[in-house]
Amino acid sequence: MLRVESVSYQINGRYLLKDISFSIRKGEIAAILGANGAGKSTLMKILCREKKPTEGRVVYDGKDLNTYTARELSAKRATLYQQNTVSMAFTVAEIVMMGRYNSKHGDHRSDSTALSETMEICGVSHLAERSMLTLSGGEQQRVHLARVLAQVWDNKNALLLLDEPVSNMDMRYQHQTLAIANALAKRGYMIVCVLHEINLAAQYADRIIMLKGGRKWWDGAPEEVLTTRNIYTAFGLHTSVQTDPATLITRVTPSSIKYDAAAFNSNLSEIFNRQSLKERFIAYRDQYPARPLWHIADTLGVSEADLVLLGLEENVTILSARPDAILKAIGEMGLVQGMTRNVHCHICCTGVYRDFFKEENTSCFQGEDTRLKISTEQCKIILAVEAQGKESLQFFTASGQAIHKIFLTDAGNRNAFLELLDTYKQHLPHRPEIEKKKHPPVKERRDAEINIMAFHEAWNTLTRAEEFSQLVTRFRLTPMQALRLAPPRRAMQVSLEVFRRTITQCLSDRIPVAITTGNENCQQESTGQLHDIYQKDQWLEITQSNGSNTVLNQDAVHSVWHVIRPVHNTCTDTLELYDTTGQMIVQFSGVHHSENPETWKKILGNTTI
Repeated sequence: MLRVESVSYQINGRYLLKDISFSIRKGEIAAILGANGAGKSTLMKILCREKKPTEGRVVYDGKDLNTYTARELSAKRATLYQQNTVSMAFTVAEIVMMGRYNSKHGDHRSDSTALSETMEICGVSHLAERSMLTLSGGEQQRVHLARVLAQVWDNKNALLLLDEPVSNMDMRYQHQTLAIANALAKRGYMIVCVLHEINLAAQYADRIIMLKGGRKWWDGAPEEVLTTRNIYTAFGLHTSVQTDPATLITRVTPSSIKYDAAAFNSNLSEIFNRQSLKERFIAYRDQYPARPLWHIADTLGVSEADLVLLGLEENVTILSARPDAILKAIGEMGLVQGMTRNVHCHICCTGVYRDFFKEENTSCFQGEDTRLKISTEQCKIILAVEAQGKESLQFFTASGQAIHKIFLTDAGNRNAFLELLDTYKQHLPHRPEIEKKKHPPVKERRDAEINIMAFHEAWNTLTRAEEFSQLVTRFRLTPMQALRLAPPRRAMQVSLEVFRRTITQCLSDRIPVAITTGNENCQQESTGQLHDIYQKDQWLEITQSNGSNTVLNQDAVHSVWHVIRPVHNTCTDTLELYDTTGQMIVQFSGVHHSENPETWKKILGNTTI
C-alpha cells in the first residue's frame, strides 16, 4: 500500500501543497486531476522522491519512502515523467532495455521477454531499430512508457507513477495507454497518474483525487467526484455531466466558451465601438437567444434598464416614479406573476398582490400567495414593457438594476393594467439618465472593533425575524461576519449536500417550506409544499404546489449555514446559502402549523447530523 500522510510542501513560506492525505491499495488506479497550478506535478515529484515534503511523509509498502535505497526502490516502483529528453541517437530497443538495469545479472530470458512484450503492447515493436531522435513526440512517449513498464514487468505488486502519460499522443494511443494501466491494476499493480483529460480519468480510473490550490478537495469514485459543481469549483468551467446507463461511465461535456475578438483586440475594437448599443444587443441576442436579459447587459457592460429602454417608443412606456401608488393599484390587476432575482437565484410567484401596507420606506404585501417587501425609496425608474407576448411592470434603481418585475397573466385583468398605464404614464416622456456609478463592496470591520458580548445578547433577545437585519446594521456587520460571530449554536456551517438532503426530504414528506430570495432592494417569499426538484448542470429548479418556481445556480454557492434566531417564545431555523462575496443567495425555512410545528426542525436536525 502507498500512504500519503499529511504531506505539505512549501517554498519561501508559500505552500504548494498543504495537508494532503490519501492511500492507494494494491490493484487500484488513481487519477490526480486539477487545474494548472493546483499542485499535481509537485505531488507527483514527492511520490517520485524528487522532492521531500516539508511536513508529513509518504509510506510505501510499510516503509518511509525516503528510507529506501535507489536500488531497492527501482525494483518496486517505476516512474514515467512528464518530460523525457533523449539527446543521443539511442535506438528504441536500447531505450526500452534501459528499464531493465536493475534485473538480475545474466537473466537474459527475462530481459528479452520484458523487452518484446512491453514494446508490443505499447505499439513500438516496428520502431525497434529506429533512432529516438527521428521519432515524433507521441512515438517517443510510447517508447518511454515501454521502458517504464519493462522496469517492473516481473513485479506484480509494483507501483507505477505516470505523470501526464498521454501527452502528445493521438486519440487511439491515449486510450490504449490508459487501458494498459487499467489492465495492470486489475492484476495487482498500484497506479497513480496525473491527467488533464477528465473523460479519460472517468473512463479508466477507479478513483479520482481532485486538487485545488495545493489542497485535496475531493477523493472518490469518478461518479462521486465529477459533478458540475466540483468541476466548476476546480476549473471554473460550466459543464454537463451524464452517466451512461449501459456502461455506468461518467461523461463530462464542457460548455462552449465564446469571445468577441473586438473585446480584447484593440485593432478590432474600433469597428465594435462604432456599433450602437441596440446593434450590439441584437447581435448578441441572436447569437445567444437563451441568455437572460441581465446576463446580456452584464456582458455588454450596461445596466438591464439600458437594454429595456432600447424599446422606448416601440414597446416600452415610462411611468411616473410613484412606486407606492403604482404598487397599491396592482391588486386590481388580479392574477399576476411576480419575479425577483439576484445574480445567482430568481423566484417567480403567481398570485394576487393583496394586503398592501407601508413600513417606513418599504412597501409590503402579506397576502396568502404573495409575500413581498420592496424598497420603494430606491425605485427610481418604472417601466411598462410589452415583450415576447407578455406585458409587465418593471422597477429599477437609478443605476438601472432590476428590483422587481410583475407580469400580467392570461387570467389577469388587462383593463386594470391599461388603466394603470393611462393613469401613471409620463405625458412628456424623456429617457431617464442611468447612473453609472458602482457601489464598492462593503469592507468588514475588524473583530476587535465589535462588542461581541453585546451582539450576542442582542441576538438572543430578538423577538421578530425582521429585527435581524436591523441588528446587523446596528453593529455595522456584514451578513457573513454576523454568522461567523454568532452566539454558540446559533449559526452552524453545513455542506451543500445537507441542503440537498433537506429539501429532498421535505419533498418526500410533503412538508411546506418558505423560500425567500431577492436583492438588496426587494425580498420575495413563496410558501408551500415542494412539488418537484429538477437539476440540470449547475442549475437547481424547485417548484412548489402554489405554482411558484425558484431557480438556483449551485456553482455560485460558497457556503451554507443553519441559522437559529429567537422569535417570541420559540426559535426559527433557516438554511441560508451565501456566495463568495458573503451575500445571501436564498433562504429556506419551515412553515409553522399548530398541528405540527416542529416538522421542519426535525428534518433539518436529522440531515445536519
